[in-house]
Amino acid sequence: MPESPEVEAFARWLKPQVLRRRIASVDVPKPRLVRPLRPAAFAGALQGCRIVGLRRCGKCLLWDLEHPGGRPDLLVSHLGMTGVWQVLAKGQPLPRHAAVVLGLGGRTVVMEDPRQFGHLRLGSDSMPRLGPDPLAPEFTAEELSVVLSGCRRPVKVCLMDPARLAGVGNLYASEALFLAGIDPSTPADAVAPEAVVRLHRALRDVLATAVERNLRALWSDRPMLYQQGGASGSPEQGGLWVYDRAGHSCHRCGAPIERLVQAGRSTYRCPRCQAR
Repeated sequence: MPESPEVEAFARWLKPQVLRRRIASVDVPKPRLVRPLRPAAFAGALQGCRIVGLRRCGKCLLWDLEHPGGRPDLLVSHLGMTGVWQVLAKGQPLPRHAAVVLGLGGRTVVMEDPRQFGHLRLGSDSMPRLGPDPLAPEFTAEELSVVLSGCRRPVKVCLMDPARLAGVGNLYASEALFLAGIDPSTPADAVAPEAVVRLHRALRDVLATAVERNLRALWSDRPMLYQQGGASGSPEQGGLWVYDRAGHSCHRCGAPIERLVQAGRSTYRCPRCQAR
């Protein structure tokens, strides 16, 4: 699933290609993604708007729009499990699972979503209520301590709750907990203060590094980090520490990486490096 580093990379990659451009046409091959609006109503609301801003909030990509009369509007997009943004040159064929297609004159911006779990909604009312963003410059270890306090759920599950912490999903929660040396099954409010400091540092480093790696992937037309799988290569070679590496040797100690299920999602850990 695209998490905050992927969405942040899409925002930075798309912005110079779409900013100040006017939406000349809108096509909705997959109407499910724009419900409750009908495709014609969705297209009518966007057509003629100028894109005046593009930014991330959690896992949402926010498009700041300006109608021909000057009225502002907001398009909130979420990539779901399998969504990606693509920019096509004029005349280039649409991808197989094109869901929403925005014509911007000489180029076309496409949201492709094979499983159709993503969505695009108009208006600020479409924004979910989110906890603090660990990529924000002002996010501190003290703030993370508040996020974890009072939560008896496993720390991995707590980190993935968007109402507590914005934008952190399965991949980066597993990676950060490994780097912090914390067992993902530890109750969130039982994480020791010194471990919270390590986790804060690990979250910041993992997410910031992933933004840059994903951005390089987009500009070079390579798969993004979450699309590559975790088994190939060491972290120094562009691989991952534990995510999606069940049965493979830990890059640090050599122990086989374990997979467990938490809240219906796969969690990956090293039994030695993350022992309680």
